[in-house]
Amino acid sequence: MNNNDFITLLAKYPYLKEDLFIRGFLLTDKKQTNTNDFPFYGNWKEEEHCGYYFMAHKLAGMNVIEQDGSAFFILGHAYNPFTMEIDEKIILKRIADAYGTDDYIDRINEITGVFVYGSIVNGTVEYFVDPSGMQSACYGVVDGNFYLSSHPQLICDICNLEMDSFVKELIAYKWYGRVMGPYLPADLSPFAEVKRIVPSIQYWYKDKNVTHKRFWYLTENKIANDTDEYNKVIEQAGDILRNNMTLISKKWQRPWVSLTGGIDSNTTFAAANGNYDKFETFSYISAEKEIPDAAAAKKISERFGVTRHEYKIPDNNDAIKDFEARRELFRHNNGYIAELYDNEIRKKLYLRDNAKCDVEVKSWVSETIRAYWYKHYGRKKFPPLSPKLFRNLYKIFIMNRSLAHKIDKLFAQYIKDFEYEKIPESFPPADMHYNEVTWGSWGGLNITEMKYCFDITFAYNNRKFLDLMFRAPLEKRISDQHHLDVKKYLNKDLYDMNIRVVNLKETDNRARALNVIFTINSFLPF
Repeated sequence: MNNNDFITLLAKYPYLKEDLFIRGFLLTDKKQTNTNDFPFYGNWKEEEHCGYYFMAHKLAGMNVIEQDGSAFFILGHAYNPFTMEIDEKIILKRIADAYGTDDYIDRINEITGVFVYGSIVNGTVEYFVDPSGMQSACYGVVDGNFYLSSHPQLICDICNLEMDSFVKELIAYKWYGRVMGPYLPADLSPFAEVKRIVPSIQYWYKDKNVTHKRFWYLTENKIANDTDEYNKVIEQAGDILRNNMTLISKKWQRPWVSLTGGIDSNTTFAAANGNYDKFETFSYISAEKEIPDAAAAKKISERFGVTRHEYKIPDNNDAIKDFEARRELFRHNNGYIAELYDNEIRKKLYLRDNAKCDVEVKSWVSETIRAYWYKHYGRKKFPPLSPKLFRNLYKIFIMNRSLAHKIDKLFAQYIKDFEYEKIPESFPPADMHYNEVTWGSWGGLNITEMKYCFDITFAYNNRKFLDLMFRAPLEKRISDQHHLDVKKYLNKDLYDMNIRVVNLKETDNRARALNVIFTINSFLPF
């Protein structure tokens, strides 16, 4: 849908204007005029700091402090499980005090949340995204002006950009929506002028030019093969999760844990032990396969006296108010690169209309340290770092070798630009791809869409926590033993319930079939 038609649609359904780029933000050196019109519609707040304009949707977090002529900011939300602080401006003050010292990066790495952190010092804008890119974020220099935003489409709407021709080719590919769903590779956005902010990368903008370098996953991580060392890792990681859940219970009035029978959300729930009176849980059924998860969530919630909500998602689009109009809003917000199945749209719309939580406590980031790609393909090891490996982990291109070749060239440049060859062996390339490409692109995009319903946070999304858990031996990460041990440490009673609903995507037969496809794709020439 072109912008004129979309603006006409919003005029017909004016209440949707409040949801355009909901919980989004924008940082730019060009002041926006007519903010009561498209695309802001008077729903955004604005502040000026150090010659830059900070804008955020009325439901988005925008925290900026000035100190000694510089500005420090968090767009989104953050909390610190090491200092037990939930106020972003106090967190920023602590980071700002360390600017220019050896403690600076370490203090940034302490924070958990969904955010872009940055500073403006001597006219240079510095910025980072959260550890797994759960905050969708992008940047670009267009007509000599700098833009940093949660939504590429917002920059497009401001600057009248056109979708990149290669992106058009890619999203038209019949298998584009397969393997984790629709998302773009490397650091692409729908527009050539705009790039995705990659996790573990430090960026700078100065004099109309953006530079970057890798700052994380650069130090060899000693694998905890010794039992005592391993147990210490489990306890330290568990303490971080427990602290994060305590902070979540203080930061939001009605935090709800998205609970299933899976190991990820089970461990999140275990980390709330001692604070169960401050949390509620919820689950939904939008397909028959989700019934066992809902039953497990009911059993766990009742066992620990936690208020629980279960939502039966309608199976008919007509049961959802203004379904097609709201679908168009989703399409526009995601930049027209991620068409969702009807049941996925229904789920989001229904939860928006019926779930009354302040924040969903989600567990996705956990899958990085659960060696997701190893499980997905039933493998104990992967080929070494290469463009072909990253392409095969991204999508299936067996029947389109021309597109496979283009993706290989794209990933070759991406691997070079973002210095993957500097990452030590203790951080496997497949896991780095999952965290920085899959999560950073697909995950961030999906979380942005889910924020249509409520805010979302992750107790796992902490760089020091991830670093610790990568010390667990790979075989324990593949088997989920490390997760079970953390759950046991946090809540022995929950552990003893022995509840585990296995994701259908993790079954052995499915993994073997996918591994055959992966292997064929690996050996085929261009």
